[in-house]
Amino acid sequence: MSGKVFISCGQRPPREKSIADKVGELLKQKFNLDYYLAYKIQGLNDIMKITEELRSSDYYLFIDFCRRDKEDLPCSLFTHQELALAHHLGFKEIISFQEKGAPLEGFLRYIQANPEPFESEDELLKKIEELVKERGWTSNYSRNLIVRQIFPNPKNPWQYGDQTGPSSDYIWHAEIENRRPDVAAVNTVCILDYIEFPNGKKKHCDDRSYLKWAGQIGYQRTILPEDYGTLDIFAVRADQTGIYLHSARDVTPRTPIIAASSGNYRLCYKVFSEGFPLLSFVVKVNYQHSSPNLTRAKLVS
Repeated sequence: MSGKVFISCGQRPPREKSIADKVGELLKQKFNLDYYLAYKIQGLNDIMKITEELRSSDYYLFIDFCRRDKEDLPCSLFTHQELALAHHLGFKEIISFQEKGAPLEGFLRYIQANPEPFESEDELLKKIEELVKERGWTSNYSRNLIVRQIFPNPKNPWQYGDQTGPSSDYIWHAEIENRRPDVAAVNTVCILDYIEFPNGKKKHCDDRSYLKWAGQIGYQRTILPEDYGTLDIFAVRADQTGIYLHSARDVTPRTPIIAASSGNYRLCYKVFSEGFPLLSFVVKVNYQHSSPNLTRAKLVS
């Protein structure tokens, strides 16, 4: 997870652009948060880029600078349009600021009744640091896809069957949650990307096919807004040694991805869904060659 902040503010040089850059560096240095600054819109491609960045962001920071040129608008029209789009996309983590003298007009008037006021650059930076800390904005948070938990099937061993034949398996699951309130995660798929062995060596998994979603027939799933799906991430067979996958691979008989001795392994997965950032996660597995009941797994990143 990255914990990305979409910074929406005017960026006219030199003053507004300088402050915007300092805000981004503050978020990066103090809170380890990634950030995105939308620069001047030139055309349709820029609008689409901004929309994509909004969808992939976790937090929204709005700064309404006051523009005192009588021949100009008193605030940035583009930032107010971005605020309206962020509201449409269902952002819940929003912090807003308004410089003294800027009018409480446009979309801001309807959804942000009391933006935090500021009069100087130093005051703004200080208040941003205080409010980000108070709200608990963190690099560990995501409003997109996350791994909610790793756990063994409560009905282990499970009588499992697929295109490669039947088996009696101890299965471990991962719950993949869609935290977006506005859009479903369509055609969500997962693969085991690579394996890290107890000696530290890494190897790409030979089985590149999609993993099985529990409770349904198939290897793709649509996860509805603010809902979750459960994956079979690996299995240990009751009557055979090794660690297996429940995947779409149709090679018979199915062979284990790990057939070595006991030890601590790291299984590194990738989850992809249309319109969502790629989700990567790692599961640490303590595999005991003698008994599947002694196998332990936990999410480590």
